[in-house]
Amino acid sequence: MVIQPHDLIKVSDLSQLKWKEDNEWVTASLRRAPFVVVRRAEQTSDYIPVGIRGEQRNQRQAALLHRNGIEEIITPYKLAEQKSWNSLDVQRREVPVLRSFNKVAEIMGNWQWGPTGSAGFELATGYQALKETSDLDIVVQAPQPIVITEAEEVLQQLDLLPIRTDIQIETGNGAFLLREWINKRTDKIILRTQKGPELVSNPW
Repeated sequence: MVIQPHDLIKVSDLSQLKWKEDNEWVTASLRRAPFVVVRRAEQTSDYIPVGIRGEQRNQRQAALLHRNGIEEIITPYKLAEQKSWNSLDVQRREVPVLRSFNKVAEIMGNWQWGPTGSAGFELATGYQALKETSDLDIVVQAPQPIVITEAEEVLQQLDLLPIRTDIQIETGNGAFLLREWINKRTDKIILRTQKGPELVSNPW
């Protein structure tokens, strides 16, 4: 079973989760929506590094989930493939990010992409995580190098939308920010790996 950063996991048994800080909001959040997001850190045969979301932007808790606590894994790519935003009620789809999804899907074309962050969380759980001012976070699976001119065109089209988009490219070695790669001012770029950030010349 391959579990990757940004995957959302529905937790079957909350006792299979462990974290250090004793924050009341953590338990309340898990009761509302028993989902966690996979963090970029090394996994073991027993535990998966995950994060717990609260209602506020600053409410994020690192945790470990035992593999016995997995009920379902929902990938960002599955959310995009199924166009999950169309299953939300009409009124909810007026939120700017949700209203933009069909156009985003058109712009992303054949790229293997999916929503992460608040958008991915809401689509996977049904819990209203997006706000009127929310950005759209996107992850793209790209095990082979992408063409920079194609990437520039995608960003130009996305920037015409009434929302801000942030795209991470997953290479298999780690992830980097697409805008940073296109606008880079040096020969190296930050690659986010399971062991931490690294400066690399070629993220692939």
